[in-house]
Amino acid sequence: MRMCGSFFSILDSQSQIPPGVAPIEADVRFAMRYQPGQSTVHTLHPAVKLAWLLWVTVAVFAFDSVLLSVVATGVAVLLLWHTGIAPWRIPAVGAWLVMGLALLITHAVLVREGEPVLGPVTDLGLLSGILAAGRLLAVILMSALFVRTTEPFALACALMRVGLPYRWGFALVTALRLASVFRLEAHHVYQAQWVRGVAYDARGVRRWWLVLRHLSFPLLVSALRTAQSLSLSMEGRAFGLHSRRTCIRELHATARDYVAGTMLVASVLAAVGWGVPVP
Repeated sequence: MRMCGSFFSILDSQSQIPPGVAPIEADVRFAMRYQPGQSTVHTLHPAVKLAWLLWVTVAVFAFDSVLLSVVATGVAVLLLWHTGIAPWRIPAVGAWLVMGLALLITHAVLVREGEPVLGPVTDLGLLSGILAAGRLLAVILMSALFVRTTEPFALACALMRVGLPYRWGFALVTALRLASVFRLEAHHVYQAQWVRGVAYDARGVRRWWLVLRHLSFPLLVSALRTAQSLSLSMEGRAFGLHSRRTCIRELHATARDYVAGTMLVASVLAAVGWGVPVP
């Protein structure tokens, strides 16, 4: 049997936490990777979860509903708790919260329509700020939930079953698995160069330019080496010779998937019946 799973063995070996990496450092560097679990969200079919993510993203922006954005954010937080993921452990969640607060304040101050509530703040301005912040946080939290509960290999297999070319599926899995590896390598290169006296003590834009300039070449060399090893392995396994490939693990829809899919279709039909506003 020709199995696409064999091509992911090299990726598995490169996506493992390298020896000598402290558990805390590894946890931080691989924070946005798939987290195994047995929760209801974990066991849903990847295609169903992707469809729900796309629909929620479209819905919160298509409807000017403050209640919808707030409910979507709250549901995302509850689902994160249900899957055993603490919302504050999501990478850069503090920055997203600050951005959401900035959006709320900006809308509350600049929107002058409506009844005054406190100084220049009006009720419509406050609602507009909550809507903007809710949309941002809902999309960010739902996306984090999808990434943390969806295995890349399962996602690629699910997309290939619905028509995605297996070459694209392999590229998707490669990108998802190697992103965290390159992030960890960048951290190691940064620490090594800092110990060797590379001047990173500049401030502002100059510091970011120095970091980018000194990290680009080592990471480029590492990426080329990884690409070469992958290409040699794929050629040795005759990757791309056949138009279709089978997967080492077959994904089958369960009763939960049918229920979630039915709820998705019902919500879309309800939204169409309600009337999606067209800009």
